[in-house]
Amino acid sequence: MAEEIAVDTALRQRLATLTPQQRAVFERRRRERAAAVEPEPGTPQPTGPTVGRRRRRPDSTMEFSVFFFSGDGSSVEENRYDLLLECARIADRAGFAGIWVPERHFVDFGGLYPNPSVLAAALAVVTERIQIRAGSVALPLHHPARIAEEWSVVDNLSRGRVAISAASGWHPDDFVLAPGDGAQTYRDRKAVMFDRLATVQRLWAGETVEVPGVTGTPTAVRTLPRPIQPRLPVWVSSQGSTDTFVQAGRAGANLLTGLVAQQPEQVRTKIAAYRKARADAGYDPETGVVTAMVHTFLGSDLDEVREVVRRPLIDYLGTFLRQQDSTDSGYAVLSEAEREVMLSATFDRYFDHLALLGTAETGESFVEDLVDLDVDEVACLVDFGVAPDLVIEGLTHLTELKNRYQHPRGTA
Repeated sequence: MAEEIAVDTALRQRLATLTPQQRAVFERRRRERAAAVEPEPGTPQPTGPTVGRRRRRPDSTMEFSVFFFSGDGSSVEENRYDLLLECARIADRAGFAGIWVPERHFVDFGGLYPNPSVLAAALAVVTERIQIRAGSVALPLHHPARIAEEWSVVDNLSRGRVAISAASGWHPDDFVLAPGDGAQTYRDRKAVMFDRLATVQRLWAGETVEVPGVTGTPTAVRTLPRPIQPRLPVWVSSQGSTDTFVQAGRAGANLLTGLVAQQPEQVRTKIAAYRKARADAGYDPETGVVTAMVHTFLGSDLDEVREVVRRPLIDYLGTFLRQQDSTDSGYAVLSEAEREVMLSATFDRYFDHLALLGTAETGESFVEDLVDLDVDEVACLVDFGVAPDLVIEGLTHLTELKNRYQHPRGTA
């Protein structure tokens, strides 16, 4: 009780320093957070220490993969890729469905990952079974022939275990890498993404494709080496737009999304739109794999896990909000002290509702929520700042949870 009073007093003191505009933004965000977790009126609520906890239902299943994103590319430490390689070996032996590496350019946040195909080649030779995935390839930044060539090499190295998630790109600075008119490509990036994805699949299948030549006349190209897989498995990355969910369904692609900037009910609605679009386009709506990326760390004690992840996750969320670069987020107008208050409140909601953080037992509740959203796979982002040795240790507990969802109850 004394700690609650101290926290409440500190919060009131900090709120008193806000301008009317800042306070309005802060209060609006606080109401939105509260509304997101407030139960419907009349809903019976359990009491005691297990409030809100759910256990795995006998018919619930879920695939698990491992996701990397948060490396600091400006670090001068040696062995910066050791955690990625070691996690890949462990996940491979433990039967995880896939391992994801992203594409990021010109920023510290994610800066260890400028080219997923290069890292995927390394992963191919240290693993035997796990699918090696790009999460994502920003297709508008690359010629489709280069994408087909690079990933065909990795497909051969891995003996047919590659997949990519296609992204349209986000930051304007990244488009200095785009072939041709980068400014125009940026404006049309979503259409360019789907167009190039179709071209990559044609090249992957062995077709000869005409592309613009240096003399202004079309040039016919056929990429080599030939891949192992007859068709490249593809996801489409979308964090917000329902239209992208729908287009992914029409294209017959799988879907990669996240919970960072979306409310769970929004995710459910968008997934329903995705499945309907698949059905309308003639694809089986249930065979499309919906993967949700979530921050993940499991241990043996809930309170210990909360302390381990608090500072790394608060720093991660702060970096995410700064990258939005907009006063609409309610973050840019706040002072450092006010931001700390906001991030602390965000962390508590995130820990309890939007990330796979805790123990294998509490993790069942979170996975059950994902099952209800019609998610098929959880992509576990593990490198958000937790010490590498603890990340490795946490994979043991994550494997335990994974096994519960891949075997009949009582046989895991």
